[in-house]
Amino acid sequence: MKLVESAQQAKAPIKEVADKIAKYFVPIIVLLSILAWIFWFSYAYSDTGKEELYIGKDSSRFVFAFNFGISTLVIACPCALGLATPTAVMVGTGIAAGFGVLIKGGDVLERISKISMVVFDKTGTLTAGEPQVTDLIDV
Repeated sequence: MKLVESAQQAKAPIKEVADKIAKYFVPIIVLLSILAWIFWFSYAYSDTGKEELYIGKDSSRFVFAFNFGISTLVIACPCALGLATPTAVMVGTGIAAGFGVLIKGGDVLERISKISMVVFDKTGTLTAGEPQVTDLIDV
């Protein structure tokens, strides 16, 4: 169990790339959300906006503009970028452990995708689960 837990906590190299992107992406998205709210707030309270926009009976102009800001934030949210990688590593190593295969971390999972050939020996380790001598040749 300890080996599986440590494998699940190991960072995949792609996670580092995701962290670097998120470092700049998140503040930009927050800024764009604020700008969207300011734009729609200003437009909703302008003379042109008061004439052209249908806000609704139960809503205020502030809420109307706020919905645009929140929508921008939610749609452009980098949650998938920050959560998908560690979740995929955790699920992948957990499923593999259920089949008796220990994967030591995300970097190993990335390298596994490049495997083009698997070679098995015939010592019985795959069928019996323990090595055994099948032939003895006396010279």
